[in-house]
Amino acid sequence: MTEYQSEMLSWNYGDGYENVDMEKIIQVFQDFVDNITLKTSEEMTKSDVVFQQLLNKFQQVRENEDNLQDLIHGTIPLCNEFIDTIEKVNFTCMNDFQNCLKLFRHIESVFQIIISMEDEKFLIREIFFALLNLLSKPQICFHLNDDQHTTIPHKEVYKCVTNLLLSLACRKITLVSFISDDSTTRKYTDILNAMYKRVERNLQLSTHTRQPTVPDNQTTFVILSFFWNLSDRTVIVPWLLDIGLVKTMLECLQRIEISSETAKQIINIIHNISRHDEGADELNKFHGLVILKNIQSNNSQALDELNNLLISMAIALLSTPKQIHSDNKRMNRILNQLLQITMEAAETEDHRDSYAFHVSEPLAVFTKLFVDDRSLEYVLSHAETDPQLDVISTINLFIDLFMKFRGAFVEKKQLEQFTCTALLNILWSISFQDRYKTKLQQNKGFMKTITSLAMDNGEKIVEEYVSRSMESMIKAANGILYNLNEISDDQNADIADRQLISNASCEKPMIMISYAHSNNHFCDKILAELKEKGNLFGIWIDRNYCLSNEDLWEKIALGIKQSNLVLCLLSQEYFNSKSCRKEAIFAIKRKKSIIPVYIGEPGDCDWLVAEMHEYALKLRKDSKKEFIKYEQRYAKNHDGEELEEYIFNRFKNAILNLPNSPNQTMKTSICSSQISTPKSSTCTIS
Repeated sequence: MTEYQSEMLSWNYGDGYENVDMEKIIQVFQDFVDNITLKTSEEMTKSDVVFQQLLNKFQQVRENEDNLQDLIHGTIPLCNEFIDTIEKVNFTCMNDFQNCLKLFRHIESVFQIIISMEDEKFLIREIFFALLNLLSKPQICFHLNDDQHTTIPHKEVYKCVTNLLLSLACRKITLVSFISDDSTTRKYTDILNAMYKRVERNLQLSTHTRQPTVPDNQTTFVILSFFWNLSDRTVIVPWLLDIGLVKTMLECLQRIEISSETAKQIINIIHNISRHDEGADELNKFHGLVILKNIQSNNSQALDELNNLLISMAIALLSTPKQIHSDNKRMNRILNQLLQITMEAAETEDHRDSYAFHVSEPLAVFTKLFVDDRSLEYVLSHAETDPQLDVISTINLFIDLFMKFRGAFVEKKQLEQFTCTALLNILWSISFQDRYKTKLQQNKGFMKTITSLAMDNGEKIVEEYVSRSMESMIKAANGILYNLNEISDDQNADIADRQLISNASCEKPMIMISYAHSNNHFCDKILAELKEKGNLFGIWIDRNYCLSNEDLWEKIALGIKQSNLVLCLLSQEYFNSKSCRKEAIFAIKRKKSIIPVYIGEPGDCDWLVAEMHEYALKLRKDSKKEFIKYEQRYAKNHDGEELEEYIFNRFKNAILNLPNSPNQTMKTSICSSQISTPKSSTCTIS
């Protein structure tokens, strides 16, 4: 949620803060000029012509006001010239101040025209980056860094122009069409550094001097508003990382009055940053989860409902499944709130709830929390809302929302496409649960739409940030169909890709490596070790056989089928990936021998333990029956070759000896010189 969406709530800003618009920014400078008039007007005699020349240029540009593009392309260079001119003016005559005020009025009038623009997508993007370039000028950075050599009149002029530029940037950022490449630029690091450090100095001075309001509160407010709106565009959150801002925001939040407007702004910034995976990583690097929990626990009376909710959402995004389980009471409250927001937003035309949260915001949190089956089960069956929903109503809520946003892939709308992708991932998580599959299958309209979506490769996808807990739209749609048995195992074998190796024509046994791509570096090491024994077995890994996204799952499924053994490189990233979950379940259902290898400390995963132990129960109940079924499948896949019973028994014993929980898993160091015999085929590599 951006700052300007929150204005819909008509907040009563405390501590003397108001919503700073351009008129109020100029009024501050006007007050400064009036004060100078009272004190020193008699001493000012010599006027400078530099501002007068600029005024003439602005007036010429304004004559072409009907042509919006020419007006803007004429104004931006003049703003650049104005910033370069400030140092040349001595401010020894009142006319210099009056001319400066007139220039600010010209700039404001053009900026107000820009604020009213909504449909000029490419021009808005051009304007936004032009504003950042103006803010990045050395003079602005020196001003924000509190350059001691700048005179008071010059400081006031720089402050006014800086705040005007930031105010316009805040207003237009919600309409900027960002692309993924924008996230990698570090062109604006210096100005972003200067901005947050200016806020930090102001807040430190306020704290140390016990002032009731922040010094230069207008600049502090406008900078924090800029960070608030900038961080709401998740794709460019990386701009704000690794520059010290995250650490500073957490420190400032602990020092200031939690009920102040400054605290509200910082809480929104932290929440927005937590929505990006890398942002969440950096927040946790500086103990963000602990800090936010402490703030929430220690300020239960001072925190208003909205800020308490924002902190709760950030806590959810920063938590691992293990942390979620250990804090059930708090997390259940958060899940109740998220579902309530989703319900309310689903009923409005703009899909925003009473707090102006867009429905995509709680849905994005759900996509992360639902990698944990217990969180999913709580939301579907136990969440407390008004009105109270049952399981069918909750599932239908997600289905109905998906059907509403399905059209987002016909039109190029970033927010709508992100919302639709989040909903597909939520429905994919639901489809893993056997007890809910029928409820999805019974909705014929939903099934028809999912089938159409999975088969349509011509969708117009807009580049937008998607978190690690979310898969692409097509992958999620295919995953749902597979889980609901709409894509049969036999269909996966009908592939004409001759790059795939068939066991029937390969004398060596095949090992398939299943891993999360975020563990690529570790996988490289395992692959290198296995290749040294390449004379004993072949290796199937997606990077060798899946050179394009076309028929990706079918190729992986056939790779699992052809393998004699599946090596699962388990990590928290593996457990959190629905694609990895799909691979592991497919291998288990195909009765493949599996060697789970934990990377580092065993993560927290309920679904993998459940799947393996479900098959272990079958083996304990009737191992002979399972052997016959496995023997028949083996003969079918290996041209009638007979399966030796001792081979099956090795597989059976490995499954039966699996630990009951990750904590019982034996740890083995890859670099250890002491080698011991493992109790099962599960190991941990640190």
